[in-house]
Amino acid sequence: MKTFTERTEEQPHSSWADIDWHAVETNVRRLQERIHRATEKGEWRKVKNLQKLLVRATSNKLLAIRRVTQENQGKHTAGVDGVVCDTPEARLELFREGLSLKGYKPSPVRRVYIPKSRGKLRPLGIPTVKDRVMQALVKAALEPEWEARFEANSYGFRPGRCTMDAVEAIHTTVNKEGSSQWVLDADISGCFDNIEQEPLLSRLPVFTATIRRWLKAGVIELGHFSETVAGTPQGGIISPLLANVALDGMERLFSSERPNGSFISPALRKGLDKGISLIRYADDFVVTAPSREILETYVRPRLEVFLRERGLALNEAKTRIVHLTEGFNFVGFQIRRFKNRTLTMPQKEKVLAHLRAIKDYLANHQQATTGQVIRDLGPLIRGWASYYRHCAAKRTFAKVQYGIWQMLWKWATRRHPKKGLRWVKKRYFRDDGHWTFHDGHVELVRPDATPITRFVKVRGRSSLYDPTLRLYWRGRMKRQVARSTYSKQRLALLNGQASRCPWCGRYFEPGESQVVVKSSGSSDSKGCLLHPWCNDQYQRYLARRSPKLEPDEGKLSSPVLKGPEDQRGPPAT
Repeated sequence: MKTFTERTEEQPHSSWADIDWHAVETNVRRLQERIHRATEKGEWRKVKNLQKLLVRATSNKLLAIRRVTQENQGKHTAGVDGVVCDTPEARLELFREGLSLKGYKPSPVRRVYIPKSRGKLRPLGIPTVKDRVMQALVKAALEPEWEARFEANSYGFRPGRCTMDAVEAIHTTVNKEGSSQWVLDADISGCFDNIEQEPLLSRLPVFTATIRRWLKAGVIELGHFSETVAGTPQGGIISPLLANVALDGMERLFSSERPNGSFISPALRKGLDKGISLIRYADDFVVTAPSREILETYVRPRLEVFLRERGLALNEAKTRIVHLTEGFNFVGFQIRRFKNRTLTMPQKEKVLAHLRAIKDYLANHQQATTGQVIRDLGPLIRGWASYYRHCAAKRTFAKVQYGIWQMLWKWATRRHPKKGLRWVKKRYFRDDGHWTFHDGHVELVRPDATPITRFVKVRGRSSLYDPTLRLYWRGRMKRQVARSTYSKQRLALLNGQASRCPWCGRYFEPGESQVVVKSSGSSDSKGCLLHPWCNDQYQRYLARRSPKLEPDEGKLSSPVLKGPEDQRGPPAT
């Protein structure tokens, strides 16, 4: 077995761009795989020691800083101290401060509110940048252990899993011949805000003191401090993982696993558990059972006791028992049985909300240029259609396209009251049989042009940290990255690079940002895709090779980029 050493003391770096990110990610991933492997074998002392080693590791600290200050969506959002680390110098200074759990005391979180559906507000707690980095350190150490322990049908806030995995799991469960047709559509009331902290901490044998400080840090709202006696404030990096830890075990209430951890099909279970299936996404879950009586007298009471022990309760307004022929909504989809088949379709309320958002935009931008409308509405329409492209949405896409055309036609004719309708059509719509809205150079994406494709659900309890499943996850992520790439140029570059960054050799992951770096040596070269941090390293490499010439921003010296081995290390495998 190969071994490696990882530094746990802060090392001096001349600049942020000098960091070898390939080596950093490799070191962190290997330690996480060792934690996952030790968890599966039940070697708990080894798990605890490896987790402490990973939290102290220099590579984990550097990677946590990069994720918090460069990759996450909230990288420009400050906590109560008003500090953001948006420059390489600030990130390096944060690293040099020393990110140690010894003597660490977190700051209170800053309370903000974001709108929910039905006019309600969702409270968020925004920690400081340093607290977020510290949470990322601990999460990187805890997640591999719990990914080996979580249940098969838990999909929310887990690496490599998404809402479509949960929807596909439900569709597969209820679409089988002889499957249960009664459904408990449940929702937990204020899950993040009401979780009892002590039962949660009792399940965490390591880093308990640090996590308790985060949970008890308090909240500052409009300049006033208030203590937190329950819950894991939404907005923290580690909060989703803690919520999953608190809710873990819900599916096992109904004999879903054997003693060795393998999954038991609902049809093979015995007694009252026979035919019961529970599928959870975060705090929303669905339970199927053979009859309404079993759901009312057996399933629901057991779930209420389970939740009560954790300080939680079912949301009575959103929890109901229905037959599959009535249909139910789950994470924006409607699942309903029609005669001899079950269909998963876009939820009607979500469709109307999407059309309402487009209508409001056009009403507030009556004087906007055609190009601006296309740039603003394009990502909105494309993202919405992409979310629903794996279900029976062909007819819905056609109706949405017709509704968008009606709103755009009204918007266009209002701008030119003295022009004829033929002139308006020729000015704004392409005569291609679809009345495509365009400005002469680019056109507005049409939802009905989005192909309906089948989504392949993640396999059982497969974990991203399992070293025996590297090939499986590599192929799965390559397909996800390709599906989320809409630009034909980027897709061609991605396929030409085999979905790998040519500088660090690592495969692109879903959601990662990419930089198109064009070649300066040839006018017909298409360049390649790099990670933003790899592009920074490449520019410094060019500057060292040509000290008298300043490298062009975003330029490559050759179409095929090959970094020096002493700079980037061997390609990832």
